[in-house]
Formats: sequence, structure tokens, C-alpha cells
Amino acid sequence: MSDSAAAFGQAKYQVRFDWGAAGSRRILPGAHVVVLVDALSFTTSVVVAAEHGTATDVSDAASSGGTGALALELGADGAIVLAAAMRNRTAVAERILAMQEHRGERVIVAVVAAGELTSEPPDALTGTDGGGIRFAIEDQLVAGAVIDALVGIGIDHTSPEAAVACAAFEGLQHAASHLMSASGSAVVLAAAGRRDEVRPATERDVTRVVPELGDGAFRA
Repeated sequence: MSDSAAAFGQAKYQVRFDWGAAGSRRILPGAHVVVLVDALSFTTSVVVAAEHGTATDVSDAASSGGTGALALELGADGAIVLAAAMRNRTAVAERILAMQEHRGERVIVAVVAAGELTSEPPDALTGTDGGGIRFAIEDQLVAGAVIDALVGIGIDHTSPEAAVACAAFEGLQHAASHLMSASGSAVVLAAAGRRDEVRPATERDVTRVVPELGDGAFRA
């Protein structure tokens, strides 16, 4: 592995963090567990579905892009892929701790924030970069919340990138629900008649359900 690949891949750290498909490819090598975050609203909907005993099929997502396709890519090399939301962030951390205890050795964790795919030309006003991803604040907060929960149970050898995400959540945790509800993504969902997807995404530690990807679907 080259020095640059190791550096940007956060290779020497137990808990890593990056954005989207390109970021996941940087931090995935050597990871045992991938935590996928798309707070508004893919992974939240996956968690809510699992709370009701329903699997979320992503097996047909590869050709259509989006977070489902990203999930399939994350699991292609055999890593365990977990869906995380604010609702289950502590349960996700505790599942990873249990995996580590079962293995009897350190588990490497890659936390991947999906962000929002963009297809329009670059636009400084909206912050889109044209054909890339928008760095969505709700994903930053939830990824940081998961990392905070990992640190809280002793899985704390975090990369600088993961530490910054964690600090963002720690500093803003009392306002996190409001910030997520007021985010651009939430406003767009509300305008599309999908306001009911926003509140479940802001609720913290309300479930023990941890959906895991297997055979093309997330199941608890």
C-alpha cells in the first residue's frame, strides 16, 4: 500500500470515516464492519422497517444508483454492513463491541456517510459539486453520533476524520434534532409531501434493532 493510500485510507486507525462511494473505497480495505449512514432517509427507513419485522430489499439497486447500490458495493468484499440511524446509534456500537468480543481481537470499523448524489452542474449557491455528492449535515451528525457511541464503549482509536465527525455531534448534540429537521434535505422532503420521514430520523436511541445486509436485503 502506498503512503498516500494508507493516509487517505486511515489505515492505521480502528474507526474510520469518509463520504460516499469514493470515500468508502478509500477506507474499506481491512475493515471488518461497515456502518452505512443515510439519515434522510434511506437508513432511517431501513431501521424503521426492521423495527416492524420487515426486510428492505436492495438487490435490484445496483443499476439505479443511490444508497441501495452503495450498500451492495460496501458488502461486495465480505465486510459486514450495518444500517445506522440516530434511532439505533448506540445499538450499532454495542453490536460492534459484541463482534469484537466474539472475535477476540480488534474489529476495524468503516463509517460511511452517503451524502446526497447530485447530477446538476456545479452550483456555489446550493453547495453542489456537479455529479458528485453533497455533504449532508444530517449524515455528518448521525455518523458522528455512531462514532461517539463507539468511543463511549471503548472503541476509541479513531482517525482524525472520525474524531472530527464525533466532535461535531458532541458539540451539537442538544440541537441535533432541530438541525436535522431544519436541514436542506428535510425541507426538500417536506416540500415533496414526505414530512413524516423526518421526525423518525431525529429520534435518538429509541430502538435496539440493527439491520444487517445479507442476500441483497437489510434484516434485523
